[in-house]
Parts: sequence; structure tokens; C-alpha cells
Amino acid sequence: MFFIKRFITYFAFLLCFLPHIIQAKNSDPVVLVHGFTGWGRNDLNGFYYWGGFNDLQEDLKSQGNVVFTASVGGLSSNYDRAVELYAQIKGTCADYGEAHAKKYGHARFGRCYPKSLYSQWDDTHKLHFVGHSQGGQTIRSLIKLLKEGSAVEINLNYSDMSDLFKGNKNWVTSITTIATPNNGTSLTNIVDAFLPTAQALLTTFSAFVNVQKNPLLDLKLEHWGIAREKKESLKDYFNKIFNSAVWNTKDMSKWDLSPEGAKEFNDSEKTYQDIYYFSMSTHSTFITNPFNSCKLSLLSILDFPSGAIGCFTQRENGKVTIDSKWLANDGIVNTYSMAAPFQSIKKEYHDSAVIGVWNHLGTKEGWNHLDIIGAVPVLGKSYWSVKDIYMQHLELLHSL
Repeated sequence: MFFIKRFITYFAFLLCFLPHIIQAKNSDPVVLVHGFTGWGRNDLNGFYYWGGFNDLQEDLKSQGNVVFTASVGGLSSNYDRAVELYAQIKGTCADYGEAHAKKYGHARFGRCYPKSLYSQWDDTHKLHFVGHSQGGQTIRSLIKLLKEGSAVEINLNYSDMSDLFKGNKNWVTSITTIATPNNGTSLTNIVDAFLPTAQALLTTFSAFVNVQKNPLLDLKLEHWGIAREKKESLKDYFNKIFNSAVWNTKDMSKWDLSPEGAKEFNDSEKTYQDIYYFSMSTHSTFITNPFNSCKLSLLSILDFPSGAIGCFTQRENGKVTIDSKWLANDGIVNTYSMAAPFQSIKKEYHDSAVIGVWNHLGTKEGWNHLDIIGAVPVLGKSYWSVKDIYMQHLELLHSL
């Protein structure tokens, strides 16, 4: 009887887990990439970008997944963030390139990462990338550099050029963008309309955040001079900030997140035929504002920007047309912008993924921009429902 019970127990175990074993066709690690003003695991005293008071990375790892959380510049451009992401994974120093650094007026080198996330990363040890918000744009920028390199850097032919700029790297199995402004967010245009000096405000914010030697929120802007040295006086620090080129540049997130900046990147980007592309959209415009899309309230932390996006249209020469299709949003990003770059081929995902095209996983109705990462569980969805979304998606990624 004992052996019969033991056999039944083992059989039940196999019934539960054998489908997952059969479906798993790859065990490639997953890298989570945060969005605008995001932070790493060592910031904010253990309040995680991915999970808030819960730890999504460790919960996913507890189910047998290999998961890493990246930490890149919270306000940086997608190009600079992509360079930092590469350096962090490989365990090198961030090299923005001699030509790029000269063009935009910041230092060529940024932070060094002596401890790599996954140093063996190459064409036989590939990765899945999952990015939230701007993180999705950053991943796309990284893939373009991995595949095509940088012609302007190669033409300079300097001896210590980063290997990233040489291109020809087929190192990525899939990318997933979650609530990503793949075509920009009109919130940037709204901010410009009301706060013409928004870039200056971001710079000032960065300067005060980084005035401490060990800031609570590490924005990683030292290549712009926005980091206080150990023996640097406050006067010298702020003089350095005042003279930085960061006050008026396109090499920052504000431009990349705009519809115009996103279009500029999209026009030069392509979808690669050996990579799986996934996207997930979110929409919460009408949840706490049920009467019309531009009714402003303070019922939710994202109600005010949601209402503003829901009111905003734009028809101006030299700018992207923002019409009624752009009004629905998740409090930060227009839902219309999330599914795929407008010029790319997109299909709705049903049971099987197609490589080399964007597989749209659908729109999470009632989910706002913070709900989908579990960052504000008190105001949004249950963390457990957030965890289930990512668990199911990682199962899909490992079945490719």
C-alpha cells in the first residue's frame, strides 16, 4: 500500500509539471529593464521597481526561472541607457562612443560594472528582455546596436572602441515591451505646453538628487557631470551642473519619449527576423473617470495626467498628428502607441507566436501604468495578479 501511495504521488507530480517540462524549449535568462525615472534593486531602501513592497524578480526565480534586474539611467536617452545595459550585463565600463560623446557634449565613459549580470552573453548564450515603459524603447535601441553597431564610431577607427559598436551580434531570443511608448507619449507634448523649461526642471531635480555622495535614488548621470565627487564643494558641484550640456540636448529621455523623438528612431529601425517581439498594452482612462476621457480628478495618483492625455490633440507642422486615436491611455502612455511601432507588422497573439513580427498580447483593461509592475499595490491591482501575468509570460518565452 505504501508503494502504491508513493506511485500515485509521483504520478500526480508528473501530471502537474510534465507539461511545463515538455513546453520548455529554451532556458535563456530574462533581463527586466525599468522605465523613465526607474531604479535598481539597491535604491529606495528595498522598495522594488518590479513588485513594490514585493520582490517580483525573486518570486520569478523561485519558480525555476533565471531572472536579472537591470538598472540604467533614470532620465537618460535610450542610446545611453542601451550602452549602460550592455555594460552591466557583460561586466564592463559604459562606453558611449567617442563620436556620440563629442556630438552631445558629455563624457565618453560612464559607470563601470565589475560584477556582470551575465558575462557569458553571446550568440550561444542568448537572453530574453522584458521592458516596462521606456525600458521597452531601451531594449530596442540595444538590439539595433547589437545587430548593426555604430558606423560613426567604426569610421573613427580608434583602438579601444567598445565591442558593442562592431555589431553582428545575434544575442537576443525575444523582447517584450509592456506599456511602452513605442510611438511616444503625448504627455511629453503636454508638459512642453505648460512647462517649457521641463528639461531644466529635470536637470535641477537630478542635481539635487545626486548632491549626496550616496543618493537614495541613483540616476546614473555622472557622464553629464551630475554626480558630486567625494571632496567636491557644493559651490563647485553646482557650477559644474550649470555648465553642463544637459540643459538643452536631445540626448535625454524627454526627446526619446516624445512622439517626434520616437518617430525619428522608428524611421531608422527595423524588425529583425530572428527575434520574437511581444507587446502588452494597458488602458485605464475610463476607470476612475467614467464620464469622459478628459475629466480631471484626484481619485488616483495617475488621474491628472490621464485626464490631460485624454484631452490633448495636436495638428502642427513638423510634429506628429495627435488625434482621437491617441486619447485612451494608462495615465502615462497612450494605449494606441503601445502595441508596436507604427511601421512594423503586428498581429494579435493567439496560442502561437510568429518570429520577426510584433505579437500583441492584448490590452489589460483597467490596468494603469503602475499597476502592471505592481509598484503601487494599495492603489492598484493585487500583486498576485501581477505575478501571475509575468509567470505566464515567462512560460511562453521559454516555450519558443
